Amino acid sequence: MNTPQTKRGFTTTPTLVPFRFLKTLSMSAITLVQKLTLIKNDHETKKQHQSWCRGFTLVEMIVSLGLFTIVLFITTSAFLAIVNADRKSRATRVATDNLNLALENMSRKIKTGYTYNCGGGSGANDCVVPQSIFEFTDQSGSRVSYKRVQGTAECGSGYGVNQGCILRLDAGVPVLSTSPEIDITSLKFLVSGSALWPDTKQPAVVIAIEGAIGVNAGNPSGKSSFKIQTILTQRIYDH
Repeated sequence: MNTPQTKRGFTTTPTLVPFRFLKTLSMSAITLVQKLTLIKNDHETKKQHQSWCRGFTLVEMIVSLGLFTIVLFITTSAFLAIVNADRKSRATRVATDNLNLALENMSRKIKTGYTYNCGGGSGANDCVVPQSIFEFTDQSGSRVSYKRVQGTAECGSGYGVNQGCILRLDAGVPVLSTSPEIDITSLKFLVSGSALWPDTKQPAVVIAIEGAIGVNAGNPSGKSSFKIQTILTQRIYDH
């Protein structure tokens, strides 16, 4: 008969030994499972990394190049359209500035002039029917006339065959008032009150201009039509 052994006041129970063995065995099993899990995860990570680094196939490269070409074509087309629109806008603005300058110069000379003649001539003359030629004497005493001419021979190089311009004859010297970006299709004058005393009506001239801007050598691309009508009164007192 076995009796419990006593060591330093404690009693050792033989039945606890199996439980200690099972505890050690379970801990070993858990450790083994953890190691296997780590090995599996490391293997999957390496496999995924290898799949990431494997590169592109030929089909993928062809599809990518095709998509890149389409996007590049659309972007380039939009950029060229913007550049073309900007170029047309700048040309239109330059032509508009030139037309405004020509009208301002014409208005200043007519306002400060006298002896208005509708239709051309040396004396003063009114007209109730619109005429294409207007002549007057400027403030320096020189005879000045405005009229519309057409074609390369009349307007000069850079103008189309059917393109019109405003020509000023300053003491017989021809001077162009408009640029090749402007096509003058009609220039008409109406004059009233040009006669001297006893006529008490102040001389006035009505100017009507029709045409288009944004043209170059008769090219109709990008043309913008315009119609301008203004009335000018002689600044010098009619006496």
